[in-house]
Amino acid sequence: MIRSLYTASTGMFAQQVNMDNIANNISNVNTVGYKKSRVAFADLLYSKLPAPRTGPNETTLQLGSGVRVTATVRDFSDGGVLHTDQLLDVALSGNGFLAVTVDGKTAYTRSGSLQVSGGKLVTTGGHPVLDIHGREISIGNGVSQVQIDENGNVIGVTGNSDAKTTLGQVGVARVPNQHAMRAIGGNLFVSNEQLDIGVPGRDQRALLMPGFLEMANVQVVEEMVNLITAQRAYEVGSKAIQASDEMLAQANNLRR
Repeated sequence: MIRSLYTASTGMFAQQVNMDNIANNISNVNTVGYKKSRVAFADLLYSKLPAPRTGPNETTLQLGSGVRVTATVRDFSDGGVLHTDQLLDVALSGNGFLAVTVDGKTAYTRSGSLQVSGGKLVTTGGHPVLDIHGREISIGNGVSQVQIDENGNVIGVTGNSDAKTTLGQVGVARVPNQHAMRAIGGNLFVSNEQLDIGVPGRDQRALLMPGFLEMANVQVVEEMVNLITAQRAYEVGSKAIQASDEMLAQANNLRR
């Protein structure tokens, strides 16, 4: 009888983690470039119990011990786009990421809300964006009206003239094993794979959409349905514990 208490408790703990993950998805519904995640479950070890012989062969009786959370799986499908008409906003359409430098290391993001700061093209978090060669894009002094075109070219006007100068080209990085990437916050992911960066739109890389931002790929209605399902599963687990407790109480109250 005690086994059912522990088995049901594993289900409640797993659903609590599931609800925490769903809450995180919902809270980031308006986060630019956010990719939703889901929780993966796996059953725990099974115990082989003695079973009565009902025929020429002995039957096998196995009893599970509950469930556990094995991983959170990230969904890297494209999200909807929002038209901002800002010169330094870019949305990615397809497979790929913007590569940035974080504390001397390479990180990846789908957030294309860019700006000029400290003479470099950076994200809103202040991380320098890398070009098609894996180098930071510098914006010299006296450069104004910086914008990005559909090919990733960073174009600016120098001095008092109207002549436009190409300052660099934003690169798009591919990560073959996206599910091995680790989120570190701030719309950033890291990977142990070697940097593979190149020209947008080539070699199956994502296209750039200037003047747009990619929004989160979170569907609120879907997440609400998942939340209700997790809540009901949590409730059923608590009912199982309550039923086991009542059965134990009846066994303890037996009289001759």
